[in-house]
Amino acid sequence: MFFDVENHATLQRAVNTLCEFLLAQNVSSDDIFDSKLVACELLGNVLRHANGKARLCGEIKDGFLELKILSDSPFYPLEKQPCAEVYSEHGRGLFLVRSVCEERVFVDEDGIRVLIKINR
Repeated sequence: MFFDVENHATLQRAVNTLCEFLLAQNVSSDDIFDSKLVACELLGNVLRHANGKARLCGEIKDGFLELKILSDSPFYPLEKQPCAEVYSEHGRGLFLVRSVCEERVFVDEDGIRVLIKINR
């Protein structure tokens, strides 16, 4: 499945449709939550920090949800970033993404590919 994301409204529609797809595939609610968290964080970061729009590509492969977040301009978040202080308003998102993804790599098509282990 592919979704073009140009703003926060299209981001929300894409994530909602992804969650509906995962629910129809009998993915556990915990894994749907993790998938939503990852998609929202990575897409939101592209909208916030990169120029242009993003594209979300998702599919289930071999017990994993593979998400690709592609952007018009390359956006590569820092590989290692500590979790923010307890009272900080920002800085936890990428830490949480790293904690729920089995794999996170940069792809040639100007984006990020993550694998999330799913249970059915």
